[in-house]
Amino acid sequence: MGLDLKQFLALFPEICKRKFGRSYDLAAIEKRFLPLRDGQRCLAARDLSHIFHPENTPFGRYWPTPHKKDLDKILSAKRIGLGMTSQDRGDLVKSLLSVFHNVGVVSIILRFTHPERFGVFSTPVLYLVQINRAATIDLYLAYCEELAAWAKRFGIQSVAETEMAIWSFAETVKDVDTSKDAVAAARSFDDDLWIQRRRAAHIVGPFLRRHGRLQLARILLDEDHRLAGKIAADEYERLLGVASQRFRGRRLPATKGAAEQLIDELEQKQKISLPEKVELRGVWETRNAAVHPGGLPPTPAAVEVMIDRIETICSGWEDGAPVKASRDPW
Repeated sequence: MGLDLKQFLALFPEICKRKFGRSYDLAAIEKRFLPLRDGQRCLAARDLSHIFHPENTPFGRYWPTPHKKDLDKILSAKRIGLGMTSQDRGDLVKSLLSVFHNVGVVSIILRFTHPERFGVFSTPVLYLVQINRAATIDLYLAYCEELAAWAKRFGIQSVAETEMAIWSFAETVKDVDTSKDAVAAARSFDDDLWIQRRRAAHIVGPFLRRHGRLQLARILLDEDHRLAGKIAADEYERLLGVASQRFRGRRLPATKGAAEQLIDELEQKQKISLPEKVELRGVWETRNAAVHPGGLPPTPAAVEVMIDRIETICSGWEDGAPVKASRDPW
């Protein structure tokens, strides 16, 4: 059974009481920020003072409270509007960063001005959603986009509330060594297929886009060589299909022995050498050991050789690189 994230949104006040000694009326601050949202006035130092007042939020515990007098001068000169009609999200974040130089503080301002689009930039939440970007603005915007996807998935009204719910979950599972509720919560998170697919995609996706499957297999070799073998095997089958289409003009049949027959034909037509044929036959045996359950799995060394041979012999089939010439056309 998957995670009930809404449950943790409902627990937010209780968790705040336990952690900070009181609960907070964050909706009241959102209401106070409506004129900023609608572009009726510009951001002022008093807005930051209200946000960071310890009776209103706990954020002063984690981020430095801007100095009101200095901030008054800067904001009076810059006149930063927070309405979304005349600027996109990236420009809005950039303009605030030019004043506050801290994405956490910027995220708090935006969370109360546009709660449907922005959430507080929280390290525990960032860890759970597994978002990574090189640039600060890109990271925060991707983080909010991911929270929007979670909001849609779990039926939560806003990005801000979704961040609150995930933060509450993170606080709950801190007690996993002493609390049955924490153990159950952690298990429901781990068992939620939608969540784990998204997290894995955020981690694995960049490797695939940057390096491809063979490099991913090589990266995983020390961690799980059988999984690495399966990934390499899938790429091997794909490249054999490419070779069949390129050199035969037809797809590789999904029948037993078809791959071995293709390898033999590639050697006969001088598309690969005899030693390469022997190597590719061995790679096919490693592929079988990797993908078929019940038998002995391939050794890490065999998987590494498999990856090397696919890379050196087969990769050129796809990109149109020169292959050993044959005077006889296929």
